[in-house]
Amino acid sequence: MTPKAKEDFARFAVTLRADGVREALANLLKRTDYRFIGIWRFEDGKANAAVHYDREQPEVLTAQEVPDTATYCCFVREAHAPFMTPNAMIDERLAAHPAREQVLSYCGVPLMDSAGTLLGTLCHYDLVPRDPEQVDLELMLNVASHLTLGGHVPPYPRPAGATKD
Repeated sequence: MTPKAKEDFARFAVTLRADGVREALANLLKRTDYRFIGIWRFEDGKANAAVHYDREQPEVLTAQEVPDTATYCCFVREAHAPFMTPNAMIDERLAAHPAREQVLSYCGVPLMDSAGTLLGTLCHYDLVPRDPEQVDLELMLNVASHLTLGGHVPPYPRPAGATKD
């Protein structure tokens, strides 16, 4: 990692310990001009943000549950590898993707436990085109590893009072 990335990782770890996952991710988001950062989980054909941060509306704590194939996170899940697009509208890989006209930019990495099981994704995304090169993938992968190995990845979100069938 670059010295700047090492410094940012240390700041992430300190914030995580002191203030929790959401605040630590909000600080990580500050390295970019992306609007959103989140930890997305999959369950029963659905995807939702277990942790959600919106730079423009920081008071909003949740994202909308969607079919798991309606997120770019499905590409991370399938490949167990990072996926990025600067502009979904001109990315041929996304020509038939359902989120293509709403979420235009994405940069995500897998959240995997020590056995290699994919728990979800850690991703930056936005409603306008963004340059994914501004995201330090090595830093994101280190953050993802720290989150999973430290037990900081929350479970799939449930509405208050709901239980899994």
